[in-house]
Amino acid sequence: MKSNSKLTMKKNKNILNLLIFLFIFIIMLISSCEDTPPTDYVPQYYVEAFLIVDQPIDMIKLLRTQPLQDSFRLSKALVKDATVKIRFNNQEITLAFRDTGNLDNWAYFYPDTSLKVLPNTQYELEITTPDNVKITGTTITPERFEWVIPPPDSLFYPKDTTKFSDRKPAKIKWSPVKNMLYYLLVTKCLDSLEYGKYLVPPSNEKNRRVFNPFDNERRRTRDYYDLSLWDAIPNVEYEIYWLLFKWFGKHKIIVFAPDYNFLRWVLQQFRANQINPLLSSVNGAIGVFGSASKIEKEIFLFKNQP
Repeated sequence: MKSNSKLTMKKNKNILNLLIFLFIFIIMLISSCEDTPPTDYVPQYYVEAFLIVDQPIDMIKLLRTQPLQDSFRLSKALVKDATVKIRFNNQEITLAFRDTGNLDNWAYFYPDTSLKVLPNTQYELEITTPDNVKITGTTITPERFEWVIPPPDSLFYPKDTTKFSDRKPAKIKWSPVKNMLYYLLVTKCLDSLEYGKYLVPPSNEKNRRVFNPFDNERRRTRDYYDLSLWDAIPNVEYEIYWLLFKWFGKHKIIVFAPDYNFLRWVLQQFRANQINPLLSSVNGAIGVFGSASKIEKEIFLFKNQP
């Protein structure tokens, strides 16, 4: 009896050990089937390149993306030692990198500023990165256009922005560009600090933000340092309404006739506030290589508001 009892206990112990072994084996098997979480961030190249008709070739930027857990530093993201070439009309030019002055102006450019971007011309971009990644893109520059009814030299902001004023919005108009889907209208404040020095006679009065009935505290804080406002226009005439301005004082009104690459980038940047890689216009990276022609005029927005 005693030996049978010992045999039974030994048998039960072996069964228990087998069950424990099977349990550990199953856990290890399940774990091995799961994907190993990624630990290494793989950076991507990002291109931001625009050609403006009748302007020198400048501000061609190549950046490397950075991990979300790191603080973004533009100086670290910019790629300075790539080979950047542009081809057009059976010509090939190699761009240089500028790393002096304001960090926002660090970019690839063509040192001979007498060479201007031509209208109705196909330009090809080719970038070779330090690790031999090839990035390419193509744009066809739009034709030139001009003002038909230019903006006035000055505008007066209404005293009562809920009722506005008897003063009608200024109408502007420009000549049409062939096959253009949308034009881009930009109002840009040229001096957010000074106001009185542009008056006759000049004064020491400082500039300030425009406040309209649709503003809220969050929007004012978010947009405080933004000096420009963009809008997409599907026709060749427009009325300059007051919500286009964020500041008083000296401004520039710009109208772009963009190619499709430029238009898609602007609509992503200023409407969705993000870049969709599926809408990139370059191969081998994310980003844009686009072009536009433009017209512009400086105006002054007077403080006609208490």
